[in-house]
Amino acid sequence: MAQPARRIGLLGGSFDPIHRAHLALAEAAREAFALDEVRLMPCAQQALKSRRATPVEARCAMLRLALAGHPHLTLDLRECYPAGPIYTVDTLRALRAAEPNADFWFILGMDSVVSFPKWHHPAELLTLCHFIAFDRPGIEPPACPFSPKLLAHRLQGPLLDLSSTDLRAALAAGELPGALPPAILPYLRAHPELYAPALAAE
Repeated sequence: MAQPARRIGLLGGSFDPIHRAHLALAEAAREAFALDEVRLMPCAQQALKSRRATPVEARCAMLRLALAGHPHLTLDLRECYPAGPIYTVDTLRALRAAEPNADFWFILGMDSVVSFPKWHHPAELLTLCHFIAFDRPGIEPPACPFSPKLLAHRLQGPLLDLSSTDLRAALAAGELPGALPPAILPYLRAHPELYAPALAAE
């Protein structure tokens, strides 16, 4: 008898830095959609974001620390060291080729649903995986040709509303917000230059 396909969630982003909402989202999606695993996929530089990200090596180091207590969450580095631009469609093509029997579920926020028509080959993307959409405060589901498939699987329930921008501002001021996973705090203390270069130089 054939084994059932592994259900694998994919959560991409900058993770700059990883925070409790990322972990809560990954675990909530895993439980709600019976996923065997959720892979967190840090991106070297997101195509639709102009801000230069913190070095990917540092972000991956913090991700490894944060994921240590989450046995069903794993780290996937395939978007960390690209030879050229990073497109989600290329990532999904590679995953489907490497794991043809897996069932992939891509987790994205409503802001990404809104921007989806700007993604590289969006129509093809819809054929490569399922999508799990979660709400963002103040962002309404869009009406576009891609919406029915993008919104077919909604992640319901309260999710932590945290902003990486606000967390970076707090770190720059020398704070260690409670929204950060405790496991990464020693790393941040040891590397203040990542988010607070002025404090590190004092």
